Amino acid sequence: YTVAKTDGIVINGMMSGESRTAITLIDTEGKENQIAREDIDELIRSRKSLMPEGFEKQMSPEEMTSLLEFLTDKGKFMPVSLDRYATAISTKGLFSNGDEGPDRMVFSDWTPKIFKDVPFILTDPRGKTVPNIILLYGPNAPLPASMPKSVTLPCNSEAKAIHILGGVGGWNFPYDSAKTVSVIVRLHYKDGESEDVELLNGVHIADYIRKVDVPGSEFAYMLGGQQVRRVTVTPSKPDLIESIELIKGPDNSAPIVMAVTVERQ
Repeated sequence: YTVAKTDGIVINGMMSGESRTAITLIDTEGKENQIAREDIDELIRSRKSLMPEGFEKQMSPEEMTSLLEFLTDKGKFMPVSLDRYATAISTKGLFSNGDEGPDRMVFSDWTPKIFKDVPFILTDPRGKTVPNIILLYGPNAPLPASMPKSVTLPCNSEAKAIHILGGVGGWNFPYDSAKTVSVIVRLHYKDGESEDVELLNGVHIADYIRKVDVPGSEFAYMLGGQQVRRVTVTPSKPDLIESIELIKGPDNSAPIVMAVTVERQ
């Protein structure tokens, strides 16, 4: 791709990611360039490779094999962008009618985060205008009551583990101490089988409102007075997973997911 920016700068590269608000290009030096869509004057898809013409003639078969293996290596971690799947804006009130109360999940910035070597990509809410988190159905307030009971994310990869930056919700432990099912993580495998992993209130998921520890997840970040945790789901088999479905469990909570990253085998 060739990107002509509004400031006159032209960038050539291979597209490695895109969202509603930005695209990411990797240039010939391997540098990753994230470009806001509002800064793009023209985007042109090129039919030519970034590799110099005739470059392959300088390489032995072994070197070409190593190069192709490198180019097709997708890396250990695959963050899943929530841009197209987010259901709520975390900088607005999630559980009340006001937008300035404690019922918000606000990072000081929305740049990628790394928690214990696991990268997470956050979705920038652009103030209070862009849905950036997955809020699932909950019966106790108007906004959660309007949320979907399931959201399906693409995966198309095998997975050693699935890391969820969330582990919190409204009306979770210690508001309610019963070990009920708050979320079902349903893994849809390519062979047509599926696997359900239940995330329990008071075990994997705690209330967002303050730092409260539960044994099945780890405290990750404090967002003002609110907490966000890391939950890790481990698939039972190494097969390719086509999609990850987040399903609201039968309890009265309203679970929150802020980011998802797949750790490959």
